[in-house]
Amino acid sequence: MKNLNGLYEGMSNEEYHAAPGLSNTGLTELARSPWHYYSRFLDPNRPERERKAGQLEGSLAHCAILEPDQIDLRYRVGPNVSRATKEWKALDEIAAAEGLDLVKLEDYSRAMKQAESVRRIREVRDLFEHGKAELSAFATAGGALKKCRPDWTAYVGGGDVILIDVKTVGDAKPDEMARHIGRKGYYRQAAHYWRTFEQASGLRVAAFKFLAVESEWPYAASLTQLDDVSLQVAMEEVRALTALYAECLKSGRWPGYDEAQVVSLPAYLFNDEQTQIEVEYV
Repeated sequence: MKNLNGLYEGMSNEEYHAAPGLSNTGLTELARSPWHYYSRFLDPNRPERERKAGQLEGSLAHCAILEPDQIDLRYRVGPNVSRATKEWKALDEIAAAEGLDLVKLEDYSRAMKQAESVRRIREVRDLFEHGKAELSAFATAGGALKKCRPDWTAYVGGGDVILIDVKTVGDAKPDEMARHIGRKGYYRQAAHYWRTFEQASGLRVAAFKFLAVESEWPYAASLTQLDDVSLQVAMEEVRALTALYAECLKSGRWPGYDEAQVVSLPAYLFNDEQTQIEVEYV
């Protein structure tokens, strides 16, 4: 296998996902357990993963926001009929043969409105002035190959870049995004992309920003980033998970929940008096 280390422009999404390396999605599985990672990415008997509901609409929004000049080269608007009809399926096959995705007019219109919404943020407009969409970065650290694919890499001068990840969400309010970033593990993504991109490119990452846009009218958008303390927590967790990944690769062992554990009920099930009870073991 050739040395993949470096930064690649023009690598297709399919090529990137087929290439080896620890991705952000891999980190999410690894955080559950090494067995989850192995089962999803390495097990030769793993089932083929189906496209999730909403995945096409998310890709359409990304294209409209980041590469508007490409949207009509990648998508075709279909008729106002159900996707379950023979008419839709026949047109879908024709579009696929031409390398296009067939989409609903309502989804196309939504994506265009989402693109308009994010550009109302002045900083977003500035960051979109100079940059590239979907660069693929590969770097080896601690014996492990890592990879990332930022939605947008903005060149801000002096050899610095700002990485942007687009999220379509139900609520783009900054306070809600903070909870979403923690709940979904996106803080790990920020740290993983930051370090991997720097190592792959030799450039300095000045910031990693989440560009969130709502999936329903009025398609409000926000631009957020982690504070220094949160980013440091993320960096430490990613460092530990990357080391775990390297060890699993070396040993060939991918443990799951192999040890019996004693667990406690969630804190909200206890009132103040119950938490004061001392249990005596006889």
